[in-house]
Amino acid sequence: MSSLIQIFAKAPVAGQVKTRLAKDKGDAFALAVHQRLCETVIATALNSGADAVEVWTTDAAAFPYFEALGVACWLQQGLHLGTRMDFALRHGLARHDNVVLIGADAPSIDAAYLAEAFRGLEQSSVVIGPAADGGYVLVGVTTPAGFLFRDMPWGTPAVMGITLERLFSSGVGFHVLADRWDIDTLEDLQQHLPDWLS
Repeated sequence: MSSLIQIFAKAPVAGQVKTRLAKDKGDAFALAVHQRLCETVIATALNSGADAVEVWTTDAAAFPYFEALGVACWLQQGLHLGTRMDFALRHGLARHDNVVLIGADAPSIDAAYLAEAFRGLEQSSVVIGPAADGGYVLVGVTTPAGFLFRDMPWGTPAVMGITLERLFSSGVGFHVLADRWDIDTLEDLQQHLPDWLS
């Protein structure tokens, strides 16, 4: 069974990443945090034991940056986050048995968490890693699950609840991991990574 980790990461462009953080600390600081998050999450994924790791980003101009970190790159496809996630997962499933997709802003994900996700996919079709803010930091699949991504109020605290409702009503077997946190705001940094502020 071949395993793939996909990391969704915006191209590292000042003014276009970590915009909520940038409101408090400025575009340059937000960009530096974004790059540090990307590098941290990519290193964790590469050390997880998965058969392959790739980054899905928003601009082909960012490919050299991510490739220098040791990963293959693909360009996100679609107008909305759900469409882009569904496309990437389907693309991954055409090449691998199990695919886990994570965001580049969740350094709380470690190798053990990723290993647990893949173990979950040995028994279930879908695995979800909830985020402390009501979304999720990880989704894994063994078969396409487009119903999870359509008409979702992304970026709101309702995402995880709606996702669970859809999973229950679909009859698809699923596994839920423990909560993890991600970094979106200055408060997130102060709470979880205060040393990054110095």
